[in-house]
Amino acid sequence: MLMSFIGRKIVDAKSLLALWNPLSRRGNYCNFGTFLSFALLLAVYTTTATMSSHDQLVAQREFASKSAQFAVKLFNQMHNKDPNKNIIYSPFSIQTCVGMARIGAVGETAAELDRGLGLPSNDVTAIADTFHNILVTYKDSPILKVANKIYVMQGYSVKKEFNEIATTKFFSSADSINFADSVNAANTINKWVESKTNNLIKDLIAPDAVDSDTRVVLVNAIHFKGEWKYQFPKSATRDDDFYLNEVDSVRVPMMNLKETFGYGVISELDATVLEMPYKDSDLSMVVILPNSRTGLASLQEKLKNFNLSDITRYLMHTKVIVKMPKFKAEYDIQLNDALINLGMARMFSKNAEFSNMLDSDERLQVSKVVHKAFIEVNEEGTEAAAATGAIIRKKRCAMSFSEIPEFHADHPFLYTIKHNSSGDITTAISLFLGTVSSLDAVNASENHDEL
Repeated sequence: MLMSFIGRKIVDAKSLLALWNPLSRRGNYCNFGTFLSFALLLAVYTTTATMSSHDQLVAQREFASKSAQFAVKLFNQMHNKDPNKNIIYSPFSIQTCVGMARIGAVGETAAELDRGLGLPSNDVTAIADTFHNILVTYKDSPILKVANKIYVMQGYSVKKEFNEIATTKFFSSADSINFADSVNAANTINKWVESKTNNLIKDLIAPDAVDSDTRVVLVNAIHFKGEWKYQFPKSATRDDDFYLNEVDSVRVPMMNLKETFGYGVISELDATVLEMPYKDSDLSMVVILPNSRTGLASLQEKLKNFNLSDITRYLMHTKVIVKMPKFKAEYDIQLNDALINLGMARMFSKNAEFSNMLDSDERLQVSKVVHKAFIEVNEEGTEAAAATGAIIRKKRCAMSFSEIPEFHADHPFLYTIKHNSSGDITTAISLFLGTVSSLDAVNASENHDEL
């Protein structure tokens, strides 16, 4: 199913919060809120039935490639902000949440979102179908849960066309809520997110994020809990060194396993790559380990010119000795600046155009976009969640190994959980992307409950 993930742990993320503000008669913008929450989303791009199979494949590859570019660009924004912090986020969660807002956008606002999100078309129906074909794939999945929700201020209603697309394509229902009662409104939204992320994502939205001027909150939540196809024996876990730089290290629980995995050395990245599949799914975790202990920053730069969506074409299946630290991480960020830097500034300005969203003459703008995520990886598998809220006010390397290669993740690395499209490795979509930059020896050694 989706990308190979390191362990059978849960990753939850609340990803995007965008606030839309209505324009008053005086020409000022009041707070209009749209909340988007993503926990974990797995997406596979497919095209409409009217397209030929060849055109569908071309469109799938284009969307996967652009989605990978979006994921890397967003990662660069986060990493530059705090290079020493462990990052975990859901690129697809953010794409989906902002993508819902895109359905209600027109004009230059819509054009910016199309370019910034890497959408395959400027046609609303095609955009909605892109996300729908991903969401419907995992609608009844036992390990990957994706949910969307629309909250609308009492006395307002969403336009018929917007509601139809949200309902049929994004599987999102619309509920009326009194944002003026900010405490109860935030509590209602947060409880919904918790229920969709196995209680891993809490307090996605603060009470002061909404008020009487908030009009819409869009929420997406994703939860993933997967077991490794090849689990790490608990008896083989040993304390070992994890290097924070060339000299300093901490002792952490290191998992050990010898098994057949996708493995490769990619010279363009100056890194070694391992892909570990999850049990009974098309998901896997791909770990990109810089060849240098201090190579994470350099890897970040190299990824700017590398198509992450087809990284598995560089891998060969071979027996590998794997050493991987147990870890968990939480991460939250306000994405306004990052999205502006990626060319999506208009939606935050007084010139924003969201006239296809509400049955109202009020002009709307996004005031805030927030994302929150959690991941834990251990011997059994991976659990991850993410939520997003918007409030509106190349070719395969030839390799042969005379000895069994070692993949020893004993220094900072990057990882992604991806969906593997059957039949074409160039259409993989990153559901989660993260880094392990540092580990705490004390916390890392704590015992964890089973998933």
